[in-house]
Amino acid sequence: MKKRYATLKDIAKALGVSVTTVHKALNGHPDVSEETRKRVLEVTEKLGYIKNETASNLRTSGSNTIAFISSNISNPFYEQVIKGMNQAAEDFGYMLLITNLINDSRDDLVRSIEILMKKRIDGLIIAANMLALNHQDLRKYKIREFCVAFGTVFPPEEFDVVSPNNFKGGYIATKHLIESGCKKIAMLHSSNFEIEKNLNERFKGYLRALQDHNIEFSQELLFIQKQFMSKSYGTQSAYEILKEKLKTTQFDGLFCYNDETAYGAIEAIKESGLRIPEDIAVVGYDNLEFSRMISPQLTSITFDKYKLGYKAVEMLLERINHPELNPRIELIDVKIVVRESSKGGIKGGIR
Repeated sequence: MKKRYATLKDIAKALGVSVTTVHKALNGHPDVSEETRKRVLEVTEKLGYIKNETASNLRTSGSNTIAFISSNISNPFYEQVIKGMNQAAEDFGYMLLITNLINDSRDDLVRSIEILMKKRIDGLIIAANMLALNHQDLRKYKIREFCVAFGTVFPPEEFDVVSPNNFKGGYIATKHLIESGCKKIAMLHSSNFEIEKNLNERFKGYLRALQDHNIEFSQELLFIQKQFMSKSYGTQSAYEILKEKLKTTQFDGLFCYNDETAYGAIEAIKESGLRIPEDIAVVGYDNLEFSRMISPQLTSITFDKYKLGYKAVEMLLERINHPELNPRIELIDVKIVVRESSKGGIKGGIR
């Protein structure tokens, strides 16, 4: 009978803890207490555990390399996310490659995937907007077995997903504006594509909050950025849209898809001679560091971006080790940080 080596899963089962805890204990991670580390070491000795240097005991062959593909790594949103990914990769004995698309095109995505596959990467994490751009090619490469969608998933039944709880985020952002006294609440959205395909949870949360407070949704209060999947998409396009909308559309609350779009919207509102939050209250999403520094300080939806990155790698490695698992969704909790840009912003704080 072929000898079976003790695995981290065996150790975790014996101790009644997670495989992640065992990994951290054996790698000296500060999150693990000395008592837990001692128990893990005792069981590894008892079971005769020997570390598999080839693939950190998750795979018997491969490059020990995983990759992350996105289209805008320069976005400050990714700073903590990538730190979390790097730490998880290090904890599990992997190297992380980061690929930033140059042209945001289908061809560019295909080339990047093919280059990574030639390097025999063991797994891939891909930003959800990349999936929206071209999920058919991922099917061709049978890449579902090692792909974790990052953010809003497309399509939801095919890939593992780790994401902020975007429905809750959209809901509490809109609810906060309503409770601040806003009657006509607009939403500045990233793309009509996601809305048409019924894929965007932030928009769904916005709609539900309106419905729960007996406010009728108005199509004219949905502002769409047309530069989706373009480097110009973000602050500048948001500024341009708001400058035009403010000439023809009345509203007293604005929920922005992310903080970058909120920055552009705030600038447009101020240039139009309107006051924030007295005339128009604004809420963003992602709680970027710069949101505390602009004037007025931006109310925003926040979540643990480091945890988001770390969990993406964890899920990916679980998928590599257990390709038979059904697609899973892991949601990171969200809260609202109230600052000056909304009517409750004088006091501030997290809710």
